[in-house]
Amino acid sequence: MSTMIDRLRTRRDATRRARAIERALRSATSPAVRDEILLIAQRYYG
Repeated sequence: MSTMIDRLRTRRDATRRARAIERALRSATSPAVRDEILLIAQRYYG
């Protein structure tokens, strides 16, 4: 039971993180900021 809950939590966290990255990319003021956000996201997701 806890494994299923952990999977749901992990999926919810990943979705939340992806939405936050999308928001950050949309609100980026310059291409350099956008590149930094993408670099950080790539490091996080491996």
